[in-house]
Amino acid sequence: MVSPSQKRHAAQGVVAAGLCSRRQACRYLGLARSSCAYRPRPPTERRVRTESAIVALSRRYPRYGYRRIHALVERQGHRCARRTVQRVRRQEGLRVTGPSRRPKCPPRPEAKIRSEGLNDVWCLDLVFDVTSAGTTIKFLTIVDEGSHYCIDIVASRQLGAAEVIRALQTAIGVHGTPRHLRCDNGGEFVARALQEWLAQAGIRIRFIEPGSPWQNGVNESFNGRFRDECLNRELLGSVLEAQVIARAFREEYNTERPHSSIGYQVPAEYRALLLGQAPGSGQARQAGPSLRPELACTSQSANNPEPKPQPAQTLT
Repeated sequence: MVSPSQKRHAAQGVVAAGLCSRRQACRYLGLARSSCAYRPRPPTERRVRTESAIVALSRRYPRYGYRRIHALVERQGHRCARRTVQRVRRQEGLRVTGPSRRPKCPPRPEAKIRSEGLNDVWCLDLVFDVTSAGTTIKFLTIVDEGSHYCIDIVASRQLGAAEVIRALQTAIGVHGTPRHLRCDNGGEFVARALQEWLAQAGIRIRFIEPGSPWQNGVNESFNGRFRDECLNRELLGSVLEAQVIARAFREEYNTERPHSSIGYQVPAEYRALLLGQAPGSGQARQAGPSLRPELACTSQSANNPEPKPQPAQTLT
């Protein structure tokens, strides 16, 4: 089926070639003469600004799909439909191409615990990359499963049990103590030093089954975004450069990147929304005493208790 715009272009081409008149071309193609003479109106200023924002965001984040780009465009104050984002991206050739979707593995609810709130479950995993000189760099990623908030990304050439303990001590000093850790059966996670430190800190560790990465799906999803949107676009020169790039990606992920699982909010906003609830609410009760630093100001303003100092966990 030929659209009116295609008929109009065909008639204009025939007339420009001098094969027949416009009246005859419209009669042969079944096109009204008024449609053939139609001239589209110039785009409005609002449309130009919106399309420019779509193109700029699509080129800045080449691995974002049209839904996430639409969320970012609306956060900038431009109102448009999702199909408008699709149309502009198709015209500019900015669609995301990637591997086909793999079939989902069957869920195993008995193999893992579900996060019940903030700081209830922290997910840990390692991501590997290589510098321009061929040196292997390891990235330890820590993600809060309840809010999808990236706690930290630590880059180092060596990441053993001692480095994992130091990273956890730093994260706990800022965000509080989680109740559970979820990770795979890697040597740095099953080490005796880490198990003893976790026992002293009162943190339970939950190992996923061997060969079952879907049981740590939140962290695996984050690692995929980290590799696709950051590591695959950067050529690392040193460990220091890797640390700077990883911290910049963490800041962007937490404060700028909309997340589809939380209604296209950014994790920092969603975490602040959950922390803004009263201490006696259901979400705060689910978070429990693990949110010591972040719930301290809220609980003190409500009940005015004396803050109790928390003993620092040190590596022995």
